[in-house]
Amino acid sequence: MLNLSRLQLLHELSVLGTISAVARSLELTRPAVSQQLSLLEKEVGFVLFERSGRGVRWTSAGERLLAGIGGILQAVNEVEADLARTAQTVSGELRIAAFGSAAATIIPQAMTRLAKQHPQLEIFFNEMEPGDGLKATAAKQVDIAIVDDLTGTENVALQLDFEPLYIDPFKAVVSADHRLASTGRRSVELWELAQETWALNQSAVGYQTFIVHACHAEGYSPKIMSSCRNIAATLEFVRTGSYVTVLPGLATHNIQVDPDFRCLDLRPLTQRRLFTAFAKGSKARPVIGSALEAFQQACSLFVNR
Repeated sequence: MLNLSRLQLLHELSVLGTISAVARSLELTRPAVSQQLSLLEKEVGFVLFERSGRGVRWTSAGERLLAGIGGILQAVNEVEADLARTAQTVSGELRIAAFGSAAATIIPQAMTRLAKQHPQLEIFFNEMEPGDGLKATAAKQVDIAIVDDLTGTENVALQLDFEPLYIDPFKAVVSADHRLASTGRRSVELWELAQETWALNQSAVGYQTFIVHACHAEGYSPKIMSSCRNIAATLEFVRTGSYVTVLPGLATHNIQVDPDFRCLDLRPLTQRRLFTAFAKGSKARPVIGSALEAFQQACSLFVNR
């Protein structure tokens, strides 16, 4: 009989890529993970993977077993959700992941609402870039993640369900004394930034790639002279008046009232879509359903701002 916990380990290895990453995820030693995976191979009677550099290469038997694990884990999630529905209160733990701009806007509002509505629920949050959030959700390190459509989901699509959450238009951000911040001006054409010096947030790879490609579509490559690791540093360069940037609307929420900045609608309309990601079969869990509702209510506060 196959051991469910060992199947989960194999699933995590397929998501995270290395035994070391699985060990860190579960706070186990690397030898302990290797031992459990070896026991799984003895149970099935086949070699499931071979070590290849820092990662692994799956055998045909390993690929066949992985193809079936998704359905098994989904069935387990559905059973857990069915049992959880019998509880009269939403309780236990909820682990959330989201990237920076969602962490500064949607998450605090949603967590506050959840804490008030469900005082017996313990909520833990980790800021993660969308790709890391997807991996963490697929590996069951977190229960639900906010991600965007700038990040590929091919490697985890079979393990996760997605629900639309928010459409986030990009904004051009300039200093208050910049030539594009003239009185009454509310929008800017992307091509108008062709001769400007840019500051961009390099930690969000999908976002930066998307913006660069959008500029290419307008016939130029942005002159990126400041490549920062966070939005706060990016904005400090813009504040000097020598740089411009383009940010998702959520990322500009906290500077809308700052007199040093002007946030301009971008033309042509450029936007990203936000989604919630969670394990297949887990939506029926009251804690996941409550989180989804709280996220939607929090997003309603930012529509048309």
